[in-house]
Amino acid sequence: MKVIQAFWLAILGLWANKFRVLSAMMGIVIGLFAVMVLISIAVGAKDMLMRQMGNLGAEQILVMPGRVLDDANGQKDLLSGLTSVPSTLTYEDAEAVRAVPGVERVVPQLETVANIDYGDTRVQGMIVGTTTGYAEVQHAAVAEGSFFAEEDQGKNVVVLGRNVHDGLLGITQQDGGGGEAAPGGEDKPWWQKWLSGLTAEASEPMLVGKTIMIGETEYSVAGVLEPNATLGSSTDNTVVMPIETALANTDMTYLNKMIVEADSLDVIDQVDGAVFSAIAAQHSEIDFSVVKQEQMLGAVGKVTTVLQVMLAGITATALLISGMGILNVMVMSVRERTREIGIRKALGATTFEILLQFFFETLLLCLVGGAIGIACGYAFIELWNANVTIFALSLPMWAVQLGLGVTAVIGGIFGVYPALKAARMKPSKALRFE
Repeated sequence: MKVIQAFWLAILGLWANKFRVLSAMMGIVIGLFAVMVLISIAVGAKDMLMRQMGNLGAEQILVMPGRVLDDANGQKDLLSGLTSVPSTLTYEDAEAVRAVPGVERVVPQLETVANIDYGDTRVQGMIVGTTTGYAEVQHAAVAEGSFFAEEDQGKNVVVLGRNVHDGLLGITQQDGGGGEAAPGGEDKPWWQKWLSGLTAEASEPMLVGKTIMIGETEYSVAGVLEPNATLGSSTDNTVVMPIETALANTDMTYLNKMIVEADSLDVIDQVDGAVFSAIAAQHSEIDFSVVKQEQMLGAVGKVTTVLQVMLAGITATALLISGMGILNVMVMSVRERTREIGIRKALGATTFEILLQFFFETLLLCLVGGAIGIACGYAFIELWNANVTIFALSLPMWAVQLGLGVTAVIGGIFGVYPALKAARMKPSKALRFE
């Protein structure tokens, strides 16, 4: 019963000093808010990276220019980066890899930047020369028309990314994605741009079947891709064409990368070695790397582990500072309520009851502040996810439980000293306190 009574007295004590309690609580609120947002950013970024790396299935292998050095255990150390050498990978290398037993599919990629023209409108985009497997590897769905077929190799056909397509029509302008705006559209008010966008969309909603210019060459638009604006692997700003067309019509010679898919996981190790040997046989030196999906995921895991350790340090520092602030506030509260403590002791309150009351006050202050901070963090995450598309924030339940648990521990630790200070007061001195 004494514990319950002390708990209710703690609630009444906090309610009687609302403004001081709110000011003391702000430290915990801000600390927990920051912790929740930082954890959600870390988890969201990790999930995004894992999904993007997961675009390559477990049975897929990435071949890229440059050497990935091995660590002391003989494993590829992707965190050390690639050696800086120009690409010497060729389409012939891709054809050699395609002949390796156990290889299901090879998706080579050539990349360059070029101006794309449609009528009087010009945008800049990434030109990608590849094969039909590109759409599946990039998880790129076609919104209108179709992706080019294997028999279209050598033909002047392209598939447009969403930003490039809309930029050519003057529908939308994406910073860093669609290039230049349509002539005369830079200084228009927002409502004129909106109206012109509606007009463009109504009169010419898609460029499928139309002809665009890349350099001095005409290309027929076979399809338009769905938007898939993900950090680092978006197709929104690309113009995809058959690789043989790209080799014939552009100055691209060497591959930026190729993705190799094995028949199954059972043969992935054998295919990995055979792919390396097939390419090495055509090169005078080893100036490329063959990396399995599990090795790339391992590198991402190391990075996210470092990030989580950093966040743990930031969390501990923020909550420690918040706890020190609450300790100071509660010590001042004990001093201001010295006469109250003296009167209660004179009326028969025990040292244990006084100790419990002030201990519960500190604990409740921390827990309520922590709950408010978590609620504010959750509201921020929901607001972010509703308005920002680059990547989604994710707040795992363990973070909420950890936040409340840590605030309870802080309340317990920093509540002991003011509680003991109040409980040890002698009634005679407390009653004479001015």
